[in-house]
Amino acid sequence: MTRPRHGLGSRQQQAVKVHVGDTNTRHRLATQFILENMEVHEAVEKLTSFGFARAGCFRSTHEANEAADAILEECRLEHGLLPLSIIGDFVIPPLEGKETRDFQTLHFDFGLPLNPKIAQDVARYTALYVPAEFSGVRAATRLVPLMPLLSQRPWPTPAELVKRFTSYGRTHGAWNDDEGYVEGSFARIVEAAAADSSPILPSVKIDPGFHCGMEFDSLSAELAFFKDHGLRIDEIEIDVPLAPGELLLFDNYAVAHGRRGTRRPGELRQRIYGHSLQPAEQRKLRDDVLRKFQRPIASSVASAPSAR
Repeated sequence: MTRPRHGLGSRQQQAVKVHVGDTNTRHRLATQFILENMEVHEAVEKLTSFGFARAGCFRSTHEANEAADAILEECRLEHGLLPLSIIGDFVIPPLEGKETRDFQTLHFDFGLPLNPKIAQDVARYTALYVPAEFSGVRAATRLVPLMPLLSQRPWPTPAELVKRFTSYGRTHGAWNDDEGYVEGSFARIVEAAAADSSPILPSVKIDPGFHCGMEFDSLSAELAFFKDHGLRIDEIEIDVPLAPGELLLFDNYAVAHGRRGTRRPGELRQRIYGHSLQPAEQRKLRDDVLRKFQRPIASSVASAPSAR
């Protein structure tokens, strides 16, 4: 599936692309927050070490957005990444929408470019914020660090993985072969990489109306799928129940994410930060992610704090 959006199939949500600002402004904003707010400094360290961080409490969405901009700009500078833009800005669920179902499958915002052929946006970081005035929050964000999870079973070489992803995209995954294959569903990526048997997940090649994110009817069915592929999600998953006014940031390629529980209209604000990359740059990003299939558990990731 190419160009998956948050909501995994919702066609009501459209990405809004906004530049965070010029380099000097971003750096000045980052420095201001780092000097004035030690909690933000701690968030930078945790996001870099563990792939996610919580911060708050913020009185408004504007305050939370400013903090997210500062934290992510500092992370970008530490990692030597290209300047970040806001490539998606959503209210989850939409104010005029309905309450969500009781779980969301594990995924990557905007997808992982497995066989890129055209220039497109890629999401590096995601910021989630629950407005301070919102009460009765019942949902928790599910985070699954990739390195410790993928170390639970053997995988083929990165070159073989690319071949498997390309083949899977042609027969099962991609909307338009001429545009390449970008996959948002973590389950599909695992199914393509494992190649243990014929694919069993629903296919847009067969049903063009299928919406990414609806592969499973229940959370237990999703967990069973991963267990059948040698991955014990429940041993790795971290649940983050955001309180009103709290901000969560995560590295979109260090963790897969989903949801446990329902959200009511207007409950969550989501910003997605990323870049527009040419195919060659997307392949470099993909290859960086594929190395997580080969590496042992890093102590910093393995000891990530639980948020259950």
